[in-house]
Amino acid sequence: MLKIFFATLLHFKIIPYLCCNNIALMKIKTNNHLKRLLLSLFVILMFPLITCAQVFSWKTLADVKWIKKHNKEFDEYINYPKFGENIKKYNNKEVVISGYFLPVEVDGNYIVISALPYQSCFFCGGGGIETVMEVYLKKKKKIKSLKITVKGKLQLNVDDVEHLVYLLKDAEIVE
Repeated sequence: MLKIFFATLLHFKIIPYLCCNNIALMKIKTNNHLKRLLLSLFVILMFPLITCAQVFSWKTLADVKWIKKHNKEFDEYINYPKFGENIKKYNNKEVVISGYFLPVEVDGNYIVISALPYQSCFFCGGGGIETVMEVYLKKKKKIKSLKITVKGKLQLNVDDVEHLVYLLKDAEIVE
């Protein structure tokens, strides 16, 4: 980010003005240079909004209703998710979310996070299935904290009953 900032300033020939002396802004005399400075600041401020992952909360993930449908494989009626428009726009997009690490005994780069602490999570009866998420890490990493933040590509699971409704693929733990 800092490289982009300085590259932009160099490109618009603003650094020589800012580095000359203590009254740097007084040296920007022409309208042209002021326009360059304003454009640089705009680019610098807007860049994170354009390139960063969407940060959202578990409240956003609660935009789901349940429809009972017959499942041929299990020969019984099962609740399937019907996602609201608010959450559909995040499908296959990179997102950042914080949650509580739930210890599950599986091999590989797979973890589960919850909106609620362990005692209140979905598996213990305190929350709905929309309060938990499967996270598939790019690299296996030792979890050092119960509350973690992860970044990855959100996938909405509409019909695979052997997985949770929210999957985070190609994920990494954000330090």
